Amino acid sequence: MADDAVPVSTTVPETVTIDTGADKETLGDLNKQFADFWQEEDNKAGAEAPPAAPAPDGAAQETKPEKQREPPPKPVPPKATAPPPVQQTQVPPPTATPDKRFSDDEVEKLALPQRPGQPAEMQADFRQLKGFWQADRQRLKQLEQAHAQLQAELAQAKQNSFTPEQKADYEHAAGIRRRFDFVSDPEFQQRYQGPIANQFKAILQEAVSVLPDRGSAQQWAEHILGNYNPDQLSKQWWLNSVIAKVPGELERQALLGSVTELLKLQRERDSEVSRRTSDKSSFDNWMQERTNQIHDRTKSEIMAEIGEQEKTITEILPRDPEQAKTPEERAAIESHNERFNRLNARFLEQMQDISKNGPRAWVRASVAATRAIYLQEQYDAMSEELNSVKTERDQLRQELDKIAGVRRKMASTTGTPVTPAPTKNAPLNSGLSIKDLDVRRSFDTFWNDVDRTQH
Repeated sequence: MADDAVPVSTTVPETVTIDTGADKETLGDLNKQFADFWQEEDNKAGAEAPPAAPAPDGAAQETKPEKQREPPPKPVPPKATAPPPVQQTQVPPPTATPDKRFSDDEVEKLALPQRPGQPAEMQADFRQLKGFWQADRQRLKQLEQAHAQLQAELAQAKQNSFTPEQKADYEHAAGIRRRFDFVSDPEFQQRYQGPIANQFKAILQEAVSVLPDRGSAQQWAEHILGNYNPDQLSKQWWLNSVIAKVPGELERQALLGSVTELLKLQRERDSEVSRRTSDKSSFDNWMQERTNQIHDRTKSEIMAEIGEQEKTITEILPRDPEQAKTPEERAAIESHNERFNRLNARFLEQMQDISKNGPRAWVRASVAATRAIYLQEQYDAMSEELNSVKTERDQLRQELDKIAGVRRKMASTTGTPVTPAPTKNAPLNSGLSIKDLDVRRSFDTFWNDVDRTQH
């Protein structure tokens, strides 16, 4: 029955044509694409294939498979490509602008003509409508001005905007500046950098004391101290170049503990620097804390110094009026306190001027203090001169008392009426006045012209 089977033919007896409605250009592109496809398939078929399985034993002949003809590819109709979407351009809404045909004055002059039979409320409606129109025109002008200002600010911002590279460079420079300002702070230097420097010096001295050659070790320590700082020396350098050279085990362990303490101080410092300068907000918080600390310390120092200076001006400090025993004493205390309040207001004004205005206020305060010293010197000189004049006045009073006594004695012997002695605050006499005459010259003439000791 195998011989009776009719073999299946693989040939195509006739050509089937399908009308796809494609033009020649489209068909040409499809043929080119199919040619490329079959060329790739042929290249794949010609590549090295994996080795075939070995033939079984006793095979007498090699059978070759009959090569069947492949049917021609069916033409593929072109894919219907959708037309590209129409891009709808958004038209910006028209900008409302004031009606250029009318100015504000012309709008104000507009009026509804009077006509016969016109309702009375029509005029009121027209005025209200005109008011709405004027308000809208004014509001539109304001919006246009704000829009123009925003456009100018936007253009300025675009002009001043940073490129990504410039922004990165700026951030890097700003970080360096923050770090420099923080590590340059005196409080940071005292709290973190100072202990590191002291520990570094102590380690070098400790190494000198435990190294075998004391003289060479001293020169080495001076060289390290003068040319290096602790941040330039790593942990491995300390272990290999210093600790390993120490002969004694106990000394090595002690020196290792000192180096460990130095590294710990450095880590704490670096952590504080990173915490305070990692970003702008952290640095600003530190600046605010620093400002508050300076303000509190300044205030405490001012109050302490005021307490010290009050000990030198106890005579002008205020007093309690309730301790007065008489109305006169109470009035004197109130007057004293009023003077203190006036002087204290002046003192506070000077302090605020110094704290707010800086160097210029320092100059003004220095000039005022120097002038006060000069006036104090003048006051002391005048006080000394006043005391001298008072002493001379008392001497003159004594001389006048002697003269009055002599005159009374002469009047008792000759019968001349006695002139009454001057009172305490009255002029010395009617013919001899300190205001009108030179007292000393007058007395010298009186006593030198006549020798009164003989009478």
